[in-house]
Amino acid sequence: MAFGNSTMTYDQLGSLAANLLHKAFIETTRTVSKGLFRRLEEGETVGVTRLEFEGDETVQLNMTLDVSQYRGDLNYSRFRDSIVAILQDLIEILKEEGALRTYQERGPDEQGTNKVLIGARGPTVHGSDINVLMCTMTPSLREPLILMDLMYMDADQFIAPSSRGES
Repeated sequence: MAFGNSTMTYDQLGSLAANLLHKAFIETTRTVSKGLFRRLEEGETVGVTRLEFEGDETVQLNMTLDVSQYRGDLNYSRFRDSIVAILQDLIEILKEEGALRTYQERGPDEQGTNKVLIGARGPTVHGSDINVLMCTMTPSLREPLILMDLMYMDADQFIAPSSRGES
């Protein structure tokens, strides 16, 4: 995947996602992390950090959150549980080089776009509510920017048919 004069493998993109999530929600104080969550929950696109590459090239990393598929009442503690779960999955997958699955979004004309779904999941259960957090990484084609979109997916697609009472 190209970024200006630099390229990244999908494993490097997965490592970038893991590092960004860790820095934004685990390494920082609860107050700062919760503030970021609140801004994301309100629909804001938040600038999280800037990456510096060789040759004085910098890339802005922004983050968004899509909660349209979330089941139950989302609060900071439940969101952080999801972050921990997706981080655990990402770290486990990245232990084996080349094991990270990625999926490229297809546009209306069936051509690939620059949006990449990272194949790591953050499943959580709170009461009877099952939620799955995933993320996409989308490099801008016009400016040095990568957008990480955290999104809760429809959890039913991850549940085996026999678990849903189907035969």
